[in-house]
Amino acid sequence: MSQFPENTNVLELLLKYKKHVLLWVGAAVVLSVIFSGEMFIKPRYKSFAIVYPSNLIPYTKESETEQMMQLLESNDIKDEMIRKFSLAKHYGMDSTSSSFYTTLLKEYDENVSIKKTEFESVKVEVYDTDPGRACDMVNEVLHLLNLKQRSLQRSKSAEVVKILKMQMDNAKTEMDSMEIVMKELRVKYGILDYDAQAKEVSKRYLKMISTGGGNPAGMKEIDGVIKNLEEKGGDYVSVKEHLWRARGRWNDLKVEYQTAVRDIVKELTYSNPITKPFPADKKSYPVRWLIVLVSTASSFFFILLALAIIDNKRLGMKQ
Repeated sequence: MSQFPENTNVLELLLKYKKHVLLWVGAAVVLSVIFSGEMFIKPRYKSFAIVYPSNLIPYTKESETEQMMQLLESNDIKDEMIRKFSLAKHYGMDSTSSSFYTTLLKEYDENVSIKKTEFESVKVEVYDTDPGRACDMVNEVLHLLNLKQRSLQRSKSAEVVKILKMQMDNAKTEMDSMEIVMKELRVKYGILDYDAQAKEVSKRYLKMISTGGGNPAGMKEIDGVIKNLEEKGGDYVSVKEHLWRARGRWNDLKVEYQTAVRDIVKELTYSNPITKPFPADKKSYPVRWLIVLVSTASSFFFILLALAIIDNKRLGMKQ
């Protein structure tokens, strides 16, 4: 690092070369004012929004805020922003360059910032030479977030719908099979309701026995019913319970299926704005007073160092 030569009195040096210093510093001020103007540095305006995530379901241990940031920083959103706002042309990118896309993304990231705040919200910040465009870009980023997450959610819901539909079809096939068996038991063996029929036939049987069994035809009929109940009653009860469970499962699947179908068509938003973007009425960059101050201070230090070196050489030559 450059240092002043030894035995240099800064105050004496300033008094000795005050005209040179004033002229140099004055020129630095004028030049820094000129070169920090709009002719050389295009002013940039800032627009931003602060949003909280909503309706997001994290896929892993990440928080909703972290998931929102991942979505906002996805290349799908960046590419759509670049296309919609013609950013390659706006940023003056050379599309024939071999590193065109990389350079374009770097420029985009320099102008579009996605940051997590200390309060678990997300700040979307855009710089642009047009304040209206900067505001529109913030709004579009949030709009694309909705479209991106909605697409992911609908894709996931569509998969669920497909699986549930297959499970419902399997349950329906199972129910139809049980219905066929039940119909055969009703038609071929006359079993309509095992519990009710078992009670009724027991009553009739006991009644006929108590009267001495004087009706052979009736007794034969009861014997046939009892035989059917004994041989096929267990099958009837088993199939009936199986059918009841299959119907319950099919009804549960139907509820899940209808919910998943609604998920495909519903229009959810995935951010709650705390601070909405607006077109800035004052530029954020460049900060001219800071440029002038830094340039003037640097020039002042440089001229002092140069004059000190020159003055010491002169003194050395005289000696």
